[in-house]
Amino acid sequence: AKDGWKPGTPPRQEASGENLGRRRRALRGDGEEAQEEVFLGEMGMCGSKITHSAPTLDYVVESRKNEDPSTRGGPSSPFRNRAAIEGLNRSKETVVLLTGASSWSGGYVAQALIDAGYSVRAAVSNRSSARVDFLRDMGCVLVAVPDLLAEEGWAEAMAGCAGFAHVTSLTPSPFQTDADEMIREAVEGTELAMRFAAEAGTVRRVVLNCDLSSICGTQRETNPDHLWSEADRNEAPETAFSKSKVAGEAKVWELAEKYKDKFSVCTVHSAAVFGALLPGQPVSASMLIIQDIAMGKVMSRMFAICDAGDFAAMHVAGLERPETAGQRYIVTSADQISTLELAEWAAAAGASGVDSAAWAGDAEAQKMAPKKPSIDNRKVLALFGRALVPPARCWRSSG
Repeated sequence: AKDGWKPGTPPRQEASGENLGRRRRALRGDGEEAQEEVFLGEMGMCGSKITHSAPTLDYVVESRKNEDPSTRGGPSSPFRNRAAIEGLNRSKETVVLLTGASSWSGGYVAQALIDAGYSVRAAVSNRSSARVDFLRDMGCVLVAVPDLLAEEGWAEAMAGCAGFAHVTSLTPSPFQTDADEMIREAVEGTELAMRFAAEAGTVRRVVLNCDLSSICGTQRETNPDHLWSEADRNEAPETAFSKSKVAGEAKVWELAEKYKDKFSVCTVHSAAVFGALLPGQPVSASMLIIQDIAMGKVMSRMFAICDAGDFAAMHVAGLERPETAGQRYIVTSADQISTLELAEWAAAAGASGVDSAAWAGDAEAQKMAPKKPSIDNRKVLALFGRALVPPARCWRSSG
């Protein structure tokens, strides 16, 4: 791997030297090196060059040339609590409770924490289920929390933990339509988890998996070239899913302030997470889009992409890096990717089930115009000291 980086493991120190300096200048647009092809390819912009005309890095330079992305969402932001409690130290004596460990992305977080040297407790609804055997095999201690919206099991699971990674989505499914019920579950689930973290008395760091839905609002209605960043809020959510995500994150930061003397909080905002299955990991519902495209289904969707290793690395960094305390981090590609592009990548990789003729004949699919770039992800790049895994590589590894 480039620069000796192992997927799922964040660097303890930010990389230094001329190579990283070139990357930073490319992002900030300082001089001719802003157009370095090697960096733009690594950055996750789907190819080695920016071939689109606007908005390009010139827009980032003009609109945010004086901004330090590492402080975006910082002390002046309503999303930050003032506590900056020391990060965790890597040790087998340091126990981290992890929810959502049996999910595709959650399994990566579990593996990354174990690889980093932590002891991991995986909160699962049924310790006897075959679906969680892979967690036991990788070294997790399984603890029973039958229902994340009920109190049973939480106190025992949290006892003695120094860190808490709440990877379980704040809401069960984006396909529910009852906004009131989804909001209730998001808010109550957050309240319950953070209350037990506070009551444990030992938890110093909390990382919560949020979503881009709580960030991406109506900003582009007034500025079509706007690049979403950690400084944004979705001030007018429209769907039941996005409403629940906004309400859930608002509750996170309300409680972060309440419990700031107990622990500090970091939120991770991702979109579609892709990666290869871990040894013994079962197929999950989040993999359906891969299966659907591989089996010939045509759909019209656009979203940013996050590598599962990068997703896991951010959760580890949120537990141990001092600068992540009280911060939001977008961990996703700068570009939007369309399902048409995913189908083309799959076909190029030899997936025989992709119906190229159906994609070519689908008017809605052909009309998709994903925004490139769409996200200003410089904050996480600065934290990692490296580029994120490019979308095409994430997608290929998922096949």
